[in-house]
Amino acid sequence: MQISMSKDIHNLNTTFIKKHHSYMLEPITYLVNLSIQTKRFPESWKTAIIAPVYTSGEKDLASNYRPIAILPIVSKILEKIVAEQLMDHLESNQLLYSQQFGFSQKYSTESANCYLLENIKTSLDKGCVVGAVFLDLKKAFDTVNHSVLLNKLMQFKISPGALKWFRSYLEGRQQSVRVDEVKSSLLAKNMGVPQGSVLGPLLFTMYINDLPMSCSGVNCQMYADDTVIYVSTKTPGLAGERLTQALSDISEWLESSHLTLNVKKTVPICFSMRNRPDQELFQVRIKEEIIEVRSDVKYLGIILDKHLKFDSQVKHVCNKVKTNLNCFRFLRWNLSHKTAKLYMHALIFPHLSYCITSWSQASSTTLKPIVLIYKQAIKIMDQKPLK
Repeated sequence: MQISMSKDIHNLNTTFIKKHHSYMLEPITYLVNLSIQTKRFPESWKTAIIAPVYTSGEKDLASNYRPIAILPIVSKILEKIVAEQLMDHLESNQLLYSQQFGFSQKYSTESANCYLLENIKTSLDKGCVVGAVFLDLKKAFDTVNHSVLLNKLMQFKISPGALKWFRSYLEGRQQSVRVDEVKSSLLAKNMGVPQGSVLGPLLFTMYINDLPMSCSGVNCQMYADDTVIYVSTKTPGLAGERLTQALSDISEWLESSHLTLNVKKTVPICFSMRNRPDQELFQVRIKEEIIEVRSDVKYLGIILDKHLKFDSQVKHVCNKVKTNLNCFRFLRWNLSHKTAKLYMHALIFPHLSYCITSWSQASSTTLKPIVLIYKQAIKIMDQKPLK
């Protein structure tokens, strides 16, 4: 049976559904159940409008934009129901890698940073160094091979009927790109999982779930496609050797999974308590190519430096907050107390508190600029003069 939807249903928006939810509940429930029973994903719900979102680098390069798929809202309702059932299955059977922190209600970027830093600090306290490589995959979500993904889903004890539904969900997708008011013609999309979908991130997590098994001898931690491998050793040279071997194994896994490592954005770093005379011996290679070692790296929004002093992180936070604080200073006299409070909680406090458990144990000297900015924000809030 072919499930077909009219364009009116396809173009329903969130506001309309919320306003008329009492009338929409029965037909949407019917469509969701029909899709699951027939093991088919509605064809008209597979068409996506791609909105390019700028990430970093030169704005003239298409590679510096992330393609976000704008999908029919009703399709997301169906995806959410399937995703909840799939997640229950994965968690109850403990099928996901234990150190995968992405897209799970139990974990967050803060828990991922805390876990990594505590492991690093424990090793440093024992007099060891910790060599780490922060991996970056090229267009990871967009290069997922559907055949490989379906084969991997079988390893998660997915029933044949559910596999048939997932095959229908992945196949036959189309997309067009929209920039301002200009939209391209439709093109078939035969690979990848849609960014902006509900199921896409979870399917990608399952796709790379076996990556850690490919690199024995090192620790591996993931937050979706943000992967870091690290190892604790007595010398930087030994850490570099073990990480080089692990990268060789990972390269083979990536090739078999049709994924590509972005070598230019892959960052090696050697954490230590102090500068060591043998620090320059820390070298990491990928296929005989030496990767440039960095003194700091940005991981899930937090800047980690090789001595874990967090000077760069504090400076980064202060620079972000200062602009918003200056605007707040000019606007405060025209804002009610309630509106000013909303401004503080929306544009000031989130920057100061993000993953604060990871970097707040820095020295008082390092944290002093943060304290000063916080006091300034409170004074502006209370409409007191700044000295």
